[in-house]
Amino acid sequence: MTEAEFRAELKDLKGGYLFIGSEDYLKYSYSKEVQKAILDGSFDEFNHLVLYAEEYTPYALSDAISSLPVMAEKKLVELRGVNFNSFKKEDLTKLEGVLDTLSDNEHTILIIRADSDYFNAGRLPKAPSDLYKSLTKHLVPVILDFPAPARLKSWILRHFSQHNVNFDANLCDKLVEVCGHDMWALSNEITKLCAYANGTDKAEITGADIDNICCKTTEYDDFQLTNALLERNRSLVFETLYRQKSSFEPAPTILASVMRMYTELFLVQRLYSQGQGKAQIASATGIHEFKVGMYLRAINGVNPKKFARAVELCAEADVKYKSASNTSAYLVLERLISALCVLFC
Repeated sequence: MTEAEFRAELKDLKGGYLFIGSEDYLKYSYSKEVQKAILDGSFDEFNHLVLYAEEYTPYALSDAISSLPVMAEKKLVELRGVNFNSFKKEDLTKLEGVLDTLSDNEHTILIIRADSDYFNAGRLPKAPSDLYKSLTKHLVPVILDFPAPARLKSWILRHFSQHNVNFDANLCDKLVEVCGHDMWALSNEITKLCAYANGTDKAEITGADIDNICCKTTEYDDFQLTNALLERNRSLVFETLYRQKSSFEPAPTILASVMRMYTELFLVQRLYSQGQGKAQIASATGIHEFKVGMYLRAINGVNPKKFARAVELCAEADVKYKSASNTSAYLVLERLISALCVLFC
């Protein structure tokens, strides 16, 4: 279920929902929206039950689900902060047994807020994790990821407006560039900017204010690792690989991107050595001309034999990976990255 679909369902909530995705701020916000939809302000202490990780047991959750609402038709149960990635098979089986009772307790609405670092959903929609498949037998998944640029922009402007602070829409991209896309971080930085503006009687926030007041955030995208390898930035290479591993980015996906880059580098180097220019290489290979330009800068001054060796290392890693277990797949990848850094960095 998308964010928009869940927003429409707020009028008629039923059963249980699993909040997953990269944007934890939205999970918090929609928890508040569910509270507004279910609770009426009276007897809320009885009709809104929150279980945190340290309080969670299958029995405690079962008891919360089965208890009757007080002077109301429905009650809300929330489970927050549980590290589902640490669950063993028996833990998951017990949780599924509890969730199976939701259909017998129509008076209960259950929200499980899965923090992005504590829930590996796999690669949706094509390759969901076993954890995701198990829980979504009983819960409706609500995927809350970073919003699209246009929606994030309107959200930023609305937050400044709520603080009665003028903010030029043209500065939204700069704010995101400095602070990142994470809405918790943006919310905190917007609060700081508004406090500064209100405290100094500034009529409007400027780009200089963003530079001087906001905390700069470094974000990691799908191209960060290959770009770091291309730039021969050893420290960024391993920092990015660590973050991808921590985020459960599948090893074959990372390996494929690295293999593709070095194969293209080798091809571009061969064609360039034959006297072909950027436009000719782009036409012959189908690689975008801008990317060809990046590759040409990367091969400048590097022994051509190194690119041939890099392709060999990638091919060897691919063979080793295909015979590796799940636990050793990242070890194959890490050894490849280390060998490439020795070769180029």
